[in-house]
Amino acid sequence: MTSAAISPSAPAQSTGAQRPDRYQTPKVILMARNYKGSMAWFRAILAAVAIATLIRIPPTNADPVETHYAPGENLERVDAALIKSAHLKIDLTAFSLTDWPIIDALIDAHWRGVRVRILLDPTQRHAIERLREIAGSVRMKAPGPYMHLKSYSIDGLVLRSGSANLTASGLKQQDNDLVVIREAAAARAFEARFEQIWSAARPITQEDHALAPPALQNAPAGGNCRIKGNINRKGERIYHLPGERDYARTRMDKGKGERWFCSQEEAVAAGWRKVETR
Repeated sequence: MTSAAISPSAPAQSTGAQRPDRYQTPKVILMARNYKGSMAWFRAILAAVAIATLIRIPPTNADPVETHYAPGENLERVDAALIKSAHLKIDLTAFSLTDWPIIDALIDAHWRGVRVRILLDPTQRHAIERLREIAGSVRMKAPGPYMHLKSYSIDGLVLRSGSANLTASGLKQQDNDLVVIREAAAARAFEARFEQIWSAARPITQEDHALAPPALQNAPAGGNCRIKGNINRKGERIYHLPGERDYARTRMDKGKGERWFCSQEEAVAAGWRKVETR
């Protein structure tokens, strides 16, 4: 019998069983790697959800502008909430600032450490006595055009504007709007103008305090009840504060149902409204 010679260079013939390639990654290792990769992605997703929940990322489609209308809405509540939300600074301009909850919110912000600056028209001194404890944060606009803005910025991020004066009647009884713009660019534009007016404005003087009407929020009954509750020819109930333009010439007639009040709250509760100031 003759044996066939096998060439050393000839490839070995397959016997049907494949030999494991030592350079091939075993399947068990690949499965382990895939498992680890999946767990890493899972942990990353959980971390992203947790961070978003903690910092409360606002929705990208949130409207940066909101508008409120009186008398359908109580704008005093909107303003008070905005002022209470301040953490760093409030720059405020007002022609007429007489609403007590708003003034109290500004004073409270000052004592919370918020830098409060208030610019008023020099003809409007009604709030000066109530603002006495933060008088260093209040200035009177220089003579010239009226300070007719009713605006303020909060923390350089939010701008409040609109037609509503910061008075009880302006915020609750008249047809007015209040616009809130949650855009830093709008707040910065207002603050640039505010700085111009503030730098030319003057601090409150003793003369301002002398000419200001007294703070009547806690006035006792009797001779100190000096708010005039007048009823005009149209039957409208309007009250006048000492020091206002028409106060001296307003005549009281108790026979018509006109009354004296000790506080603005008492007058409003009885159905009177504040005289409009322009």
